Amino acid sequence: MNEALAVHPIKEYRTSLRRKTIHQGTVIGVENHAPFGQKMQVALVELNNDLKGLIYETQFDKQNYRSLVGFIDHTVDFMVLDVTRLGKDAENLNVFDEEKGIVLLSRVQALEELQEEFWETAEIDHVVTGVVSGFEDERLYVRVKGVICVLPIHDYEYDWTVSGRNLIALGTELTVKITFIDRTKRQVRVSRKELLEDPWNRVQEKFGVDNFYRGQIISVVENVGVFVKLAPGIEALAWYPDERKMPKDGVLVGKTCTVRIKNVNPKSRRIGTKIIDFPHEI
Repeated sequence: MNEALAVHPIKEYRTSLRRKTIHQGTVIGVENHAPFGQKMQVALVELNNDLKGLIYETQFDKQNYRSLVGFIDHTVDFMVLDVTRLGKDAENLNVFDEEKGIVLLSRVQALEELQEEFWETAEIDHVVTGVVSGFEDERLYVRVKGVICVLPIHDYEYDWTVSGRNLIALGTELTVKITFIDRTKRQVRVSRKELLEDPWNRVQEKFGVDNFYRGQIISVVENVGVFVKLAPGIEALAWYPDERKMPKDGVLVGKTCTVRIKNVNPKSRRIGTKIIDFPHEI
C-alpha cells in the first residue's frame, strides 16, 4: 500500500472530489440514519483503504424507492459528495470523517455526470453496455450511463417472448444497439436482437425438406393450423394428421411432436411442415 495512503487513507477520495472522479462499488448493506434531522435509509459502500462510504437516500436516486434493500450486492456508480452542488457550505457539512473512516458519497451526482456525457456522445447505431433497471410486460428498461433506455420486448431476441417481467434479473448487464434518440424529449430506444445472428440466415442448413424433426407446439389457430417451434426464433406452420381429431388448443400448447419438413422459404421466413407423430405427451 502507498505509504501516504496508509497514513492518510482518505487522501485518495479528497483527490477524487477535486477531480470529479466517478467510481463503481458494491452496496454491502443498508442502515437507517437521520443526518439532517430526517430519518432515511443509507446505502453502505465498501471503499478502498478499509473506508466505508455512505450514500444517503436523497443522494441515491432522484426517484423515490420504498427501500434501498433491493440494491444490496448490486454495483453502483458514485462520486464523493460535492456539497457545493447542493448549495451547502463544505465546512458545515463534513464529507470526510477521518476518525470513523467514513466518506459521504453521491450516486445522483455521478449519474448526472454520466448522463451529460451520454447525451453529448450517443448516436443511432452505437453499441453500448448497460444494466437492466426495470421491466414491464412489453419492455425492459436498461440504464446506460445513467440514462434509462427502453428495450421493447420484441427487440430482446428473435424467439417469441411473452413478457419482459422476470425475464432477466435486475442488475444484469446487457450489450445493446441504440436504434432511436430524441434529445429534446430525452427518449432512447435500444435493441439486443440487432446484435444477434438472425436464425433464418442458416435455416436451410439446419432443416432439410422431407426430413423429420422434433418441435414444440406454441399455438393453435383455427382454420390456419398448428404453429410449432423448431428452434429459438424458428417457427413453422404445421398440419395435423386428422383435424377432426385435433385436441383443443389448451391441450396441445407446450407439447412436443414430430414434424416432416415440406418446404423452407428463408426470404418469407416460413417453413411448411406436417405433424406425422401425435404430440408425444398425449
